[in-house]
Amino acid sequence: MALTLNQQVESKIPIEAHGILPELLFGKTMDQIKSLPVPCGNEWVALGELFSVSGAIDQAKTVIFNGSLSNVNGIGMGMASGVVQICGDAGNRIGVKMSGGRIRSTANVGEHLGSEMTGGVIVVEGDAGDSVGSVLPGSKVGVNRGTILVRGSVGKGAGESMRRGMLVVGGDAGDLLGWSMRAGTLVVMGKSGAHVGAEMKRGTIVLGGGLSQSLASSFREGGSFRMPAISLIANWLKQSHPGFDVDLSRLDTEFNLFHGDFLHGGRGEILIPAR
Repeated sequence: MALTLNQQVESKIPIEAHGILPELLFGKTMDQIKSLPVPCGNEWVALGELFSVSGAIDQAKTVIFNGSLSNVNGIGMGMASGVVQICGDAGNRIGVKMSGGRIRSTANVGEHLGSEMTGGVIVVEGDAGDSVGSVLPGSKVGVNRGTILVRGSVGKGAGESMRRGMLVVGGDAGDLLGWSMRAGTLVVMGKSGAHVGAEMKRGTIVLGGGLSQSLASSFREGGSFRMPAISLIANWLKQSHPGFDVDLSRLDTEFNLFHGDFLHGGRGEILIPAR
């Protein structure tokens, strides 16, 4: 039986949930869980005053967040194991710096989803805000392993300074997709905004829905191909994440390959459907 947290009162006061982690709650009594101090605005409040708590942490270490959670930030931040399920719109910094485990959201989330994660899986059924799978302010390296799947659209700056890992977007992406990317794989099924791959050094960006603006002149065309690696990505999504329901037909085509950014070494690649 999972531990379920139902937000008791809708509020705009920000709640920081970064300490409510499956591995930290495992083994605690119900009274201990309810008394955990949680940052709420400019004070600390007992978890039981913010959420009604039911169930228990089982061996699967599952925690369920229910309610209108748009003011709840940092869910799953730094988690290393277990499962977090989010039922309702949630706030910013979901899964930041997580190293393991699994987060699944049934609705929309805010900015910095999965930023600087080093392992684990995040699946979002709705949309996500700016800076998905990116770098945090003041840092230099973004996602360094792990998988982020967003069924809807994402804002600007997704995959900024990404070093390893996989980010798949079923909808559209904003400007500066893969900005300063160092390695890893970004796949966007919908349209992508301006300045895709700007300053990228390595890595692969697959644009299933094409571009809304031309690539920068610092990218050079490298021919048209059917890419076996793209088929492998599609098959991996079908087999490993069958519940991630996106249209993969856009990956079953010939792609134009572009190398770049040649102002920064030119070792990255952007793939755009040739059709």
